[in-house]
Amino acid sequence: MFGLDNILHIREDKVTPYDKESEEPVLRRGICTGELVAGFCSLRNGRFREIMLITSEDDLKRFCHRYAVDRTAMKEITAG
Repeated sequence: MFGLDNILHIREDKVTPYDKESEEPVLRRGICTGELVAGFCSLRNGRFREIMLITSEDDLKRFCHRYAVDRTAMKEITAG
């Protein structure tokens, strides 16, 4: 009745907005490998909360949809 594919599909469609008062959406790029990770940065202390590894444009679209993020509002930071 509820296979794994159905469960994963249901979870991906769920929108989970982030707290805009305390966090901002960011993309963090690794300095050595260029690995791209989407997450949220605390406005209070600057701490990065890693959410999802981005390996394609579809991953980025999925992240933006899931967390109700405007792609143009995301800033990119460098980890190193």
